[in-house]
Amino acid sequence: MSSPKFPTFPSIDFSALDLGKLPQIEIPRVDVAAVTGAVKDAGYITVGLAVLAAQKAQVKRQELKKSLAGQVGDSRSQMAEIVDGLEAGLASLDHRLVAIEAKVDAAVEGIEKRLPDRAGELLGQVHEVAKVARQQVRNLINPAA
Repeated sequence: MSSPKFPTFPSIDFSALDLGKLPQIEIPRVDVAAVTGAVKDAGYITVGLAVLAAQKAQVKRQELKKSLAGQVGDSRSQMAEIVDGLEAGLASLDHRLVAIEAKVDAAVEGIEKRLPDRAGELLGQVHEVAKVARQQVRNLINPAA
């Protein structure tokens, strides 16, 4: 296998070049301490603005929390008033029903005594079933009663 042949490149001779004839380029002097200080200042300003933004967001969050707590508190107190009103109404209704039931019980017992024995027993049994059913309904509506 033969080795590849590469083209030859022309050579340039820089030995006759006079560098004194080239124009002088002055590189500006950079104050590294000033640049470092400016970068630090920019970093501190950025961090300071971020801290201020976070504090402002936290203040807004606290204000919103207080506002919502006030609204929820008002709603809770209104709901408590409504529930208290309903409970008072149910208690009043329950007292009235107990009074009416006592009158009905007395009337049924009076009728039961006047009926023949077998009819009186049957009416008594039906009345007891109705009392149990009324008590079960009352317990469903107001378990504390």
